[in-house]
This record gives sequence, structure tokens and C-alpha cells, in this order.
Amino acid sequence: MTESFQPTEAFNAANQATERATQQVREFGEQAAASGRNFSNLALDTYERAVASYVQFEQKAAEAAPVDWMKAAIDAHVSFVKDINEAYVKAARSALDN
Repeated sequence: MTESFQPTEAFNAANQATERATQQVREFGEQAAASGRNFSNLALDTYERAVASYVQFEQKAAEAAPVDWMKAAIDAHVSFVKDINEAYVKAARSALDN
């Protein structure tokens, strides 16, 4: 006697439970990614403020420099730090947006 396979209630229940679990894992992953992006944006904002504070300090130091060549060197460093910081933050935010 040959019996044909027919899905049972247990099979359907297991299938539905697997689908629910898969959806929950997907939702958790999306929430974790969003939390990670939020934290990263907060860290970048904090980093930007810290660098801006440092640059402001350096600019004041340049103004107080006793000789012109020292002022020029400090101003060049300020410009370098600003440029590098802007590029870094732009790249980091771009990576977070993707």
C-alpha cells in the first residue's frame, strides 16, 4: 500500500513559525542597523565638534604667535586639519548613508 505525502497541520504550523521567526530576525537586523547608524552619526557629530574646538584653539595660538613664520606654519596646519577632517567626515557620512 502506497501512501502519498500530504501536508499536515503540524507541517503548516512549523512552516508558519519558521516564517514568523525569519521575519523577526529580519526586523531585528534592521533595528540593529538603524541603531548602529544613529550611534555612528552621533560619534561623527562629537568628533566634528572636538576637531572644531581644536582648530579654534590652534587659530588662537596662531594669532598669538610672536613671529610671522610661526603664525604661517600654524595656519597651514589648521588648513590641513580642516581639509582632512572635512574629507574624513564626508566619507564616513557617505558610507553610513549607503
